Amino acid sequence: MMDQGDSCLGSLVPKLLMAPERKESRKESQMPLPIAIKWILLLSWGLSGTLGCPPPCDCQTLETFGLLVDCSNKGLTMVPSLPQNTRQLYLQNNNLTSIPAGTFDHLNYIYKINVTNNPWHCNCSILYLKHWLEDHMWGILHLTKCASPAITANLSLNLLTGNELEGCHQLFLPDQYHVFLWGDLVLIVLTVLSIILLGALLWVVQKTIYCVTLNQSTQEALQWQESSLRHQKSM
Repeated sequence: MMDQGDSCLGSLVPKLLMAPERKESRKESQMPLPIAIKWILLLSWGLSGTLGCPPPCDCQTLETFGLLVDCSNKGLTMVPSLPQNTRQLYLQNNNLTSIPAGTFDHLNYIYKINVTNNPWHCNCSILYLKHWLEDHMWGILHLTKCASPAITANLSLNLLTGNELEGCHQLFLPDQYHVFLWGDLVLIVLTVLSIILLGALLWVVQKTIYCVTLNQSTQEALQWQESSLRHQKSM
């Protein structure tokens, strides 16, 4: 009997000793999971930004958010399709002559751009770039210079005036003029309606005052008649 008890205890002791080690090993195997998940998320975020990189540009994921898109020295004649999360854009030293209207409108997070050293053709087609830089990147406007035509050669975009771009406003952004026209019409209509409402309000006030005055005069006339009748009866 003692031999059997000893054998049972002998078989239980290794199991009892091994049980905590299994728990610890499970904990150790589970500990790296959050770190692995973080690395997977960071890797996927970086890949998503890199996959949006337009050829032949080079892109770099910024530490905070978005992309640095480097399209400089690529011999570009037109701006490629840019990802929406572009924050820094470099287009210098290319063969760009103009930029179609709306090219940069979707870049809501951009805070740095370089478009210098391009042979910009400063006719009406340059107005979009000029206005966009005026609104978003004023500091680089004076560094961006025209190459043609002869009247604007070597002029920076901030020096372009109506003399060089005469008649361009009629050709550029006609939709904005329609917006302004409709806006003016709406203001005119609202002004006319306000005048009509004010006139109606004044008419109602005058009518009310007239009615109140008429009632008061009528009551005074009746009171005078009653008092005169009483006076006649008393005599």
